[in-house]
Amino acid sequence: MCCFSGPIAHVSGTSIFARLEGGRQLLAYQMRFTSLEDIAMILPLPISHGHGDLAVEFVNLTETPQLFDELGQCFRSPPSRSVAADAVAGGPAPLVVRRIGAYDASFVPAIADFARLDPRFRLPDAVLARMPAYADYGFAVFQLRKGEAEVHPMALRFMTRRPDRLFFPTVHAHHGDAPADAAFDHTLYLQAPAGVNAKHDWEPATHAVSEVVSLGNILRRDPTHGLVDRKWPLFRRQINGVHPNSDTWAEPL
Repeated sequence: MCCFSGPIAHVSGTSIFARLEGGRQLLAYQMRFTSLEDIAMILPLPISHGHGDLAVEFVNLTETPQLFDELGQCFRSPPSRSVAADAVAGGPAPLVVRRIGAYDASFVPAIADFARLDPRFRLPDAVLARMPAYADYGFAVFQLRKGEAEVHPMALRFMTRRPDRLFFPTVHAHHGDAPADAAFDHTLYLQAPAGVNAKHDWEPATHAVSEVVSLGNILRRDPTHGLVDRKWPLFRRQINGVHPNSDTWAEPL
């Protein structure tokens, strides 16, 4: 998904990774972007209710900025290894802001909780009004510094309401608008122990993750913090061009 709290000059090369882990979904997201001001990228999440602020755990991928490059190499031959502010009196407490590598990140449990976030990093009310499907979603907010950048992937684990499906946040909301159709430049990756429902156009990797991706060893801990499974097969789907502006779901087997 590319939902931003304000104007964005350029976004391209979006990569998203997902897999299930019991009642949680693991998600990583990376893109190239240019912004003329500090801005926030906002990911809606189909969270399972009843967990409060514990529904989301952010994952620091500072040590693996090349993660999506390595995932991409699993589909090529030959493979190669890449060597907070005070609360206003009487008002709600501000949301916790966590430093996660290059990002400041917050979890917004519900739309009403955007009022607890710095106004610069809220999703505009007009956009939310055009996206009623997210009325009961939670939101992960990543604050981005102005300029042109491609920094390490953003990542998290969240308690999902759909433990039988994988959610990819691909809906677009740019410049205060959520159009019916949008231009996609997305590469989606997923891991599933027994594959993915054949009705989806998912390409199996030609090389095992363990052959290509840097996942640590006896001398170095896993830089993905368990995000990527060493043994599960990897699949890829590329979405380019103009498509209906919506999120993407996949059915792992």
